[in-house]
Amino acid sequence: MENDSSGDSPKPPAQPTSAQAREALNTLDADGKSLSQRVVTPWWYHTALGLIVALLVGSQAFSGPASIMVVALSIVAIPVLTMTYSSRYGVTVTQPAGPLSRRLLLVTLGVVLLAFLAGVAIKVVGASPWWVAIPAVVAFTVTLVLGRRYDDALRNEIAGTRDQTR
Repeated sequence: MENDSSGDSPKPPAQPTSAQAREALNTLDADGKSLSQRVVTPWWYHTALGLIVALLVGSQAFSGPASIMVVALSIVAIPVLTMTYSSRYGVTVTQPAGPLSRRLLLVTLGVVLLAFLAGVAIKVVGASPWWVAIPAVVAFTVTLVLGRRYDDALRNEIAGTRDQTR
């Protein structure tokens, strides 16, 4: 087997001076602050997402094919909404940036899942379909309120700042 190296061991990279390391960290901090200013969610995003989630939960009020169609449309609407945001603002955030945004995301997802399961339970027990409105409203409200808090936490974590009140 032929070896392309000349036999010399590669030199280790030069260690930066403390001033160079400090400058690199300051540049990263400035980049984080600049990026956090670009991650601005418009007023309509969480409202639209909340409506989609409420529709998904509320789909349990329908019977047969109508329920399946509403679920399918809701599932398609979520990526359309996120792609619209990404193309309009040029920023895509795919995961939480720190512990607070991670907790807020998990709580939001947990409440939405519980609301959906409540809708399914209402359908299974044969209660009036109008009862599904309660978990649908809860899912909408949680998506709207915690979604905005998530965005605030995400921006603070990207910028490297923390809001100590939360």
